[in-house]
Amino acid sequence: MLLVLENAIDTLLKSALPSLFTGSGAAAATFSADSWDFDRLAADPIAGEPGPEDAVDELLFDPAAPAGPYALTRLPYPGPKRVYLRSTSGELVALRNTEVVWNVADAASFSVVPAAGRVLSGFDYLHVMYGVIAAGTRLKSLHKLGLQITGADAESAERAFALSLAVLVMNREALQRAASFCWTAGGYQADGTLKTLRFSSGASPGPAQRTLVLEVEVELRLERLLGDDDGRAIEAILSPGRTHGSKVVGIDPAVPS
Repeated sequence: MLLVLENAIDTLLKSALPSLFTGSGAAAATFSADSWDFDRLAADPIAGEPGPEDAVDELLFDPAAPAGPYALTRLPYPGPKRVYLRSTSGELVALRNTEVVWNVADAASFSVVPAAGRVLSGFDYLHVMYGVIAAGTRLKSLHKLGLQITGADAESAERAFALSLAVLVMNREALQRAASFCWTAGGYQADGTLKTLRFSSGASPGPAQRTLVLEVEVELRLERLLGDDDGRAIEAILSPGRTHGSKVVGIDPAVPS
């Protein structure tokens, strides 16, 4: 469940230290197999009753063609929706309500109308927070992940490792944001949030190798997605003889003796 984090670390090291991690003779960052334990207090979760839950979508955004339209992955529950511009590094900038136009005929569809002077360059995602109807639960997992830095020789490995530590420590919060994920299929959804990222221990298994053990806590929000009417409050009850669309409500008032 840390593949997104691994990709984020690899991308960060190459962008922050291109002279060390790109090109001929570059140092390499690789990862050991991810292993984890479930939190004992949450190892046997119980799904909750259907009701309003928070949902988050990450939608691709093109600064050169910002209007869209865009579509949420699920039908939103009535209520406020928050739309942000998100950069690759995880920076969030809120859009004003006037900059987001929701489709009256389709509650899950919207367009973006940037305000005058709004800076869009550098943002490649829309981060949308909204409510949905779902039954879900939470599950925590505690991971151990090994990062190995390999250089051409002992000196280059040592230099790459020390500078990698500087990059990772100074960008820890951005890594935590970048490592979040949301996957949906077959009526189910798993949202993962990196709660903590700790640097646990290190080693030198070889002259040109340095390893760092990361301890990571992931909180999973596991949901079963419901239909449009599931979990919604009853708005009206029709009396006998009343019609609802093409249906006639006929209730026999006779009470058996």
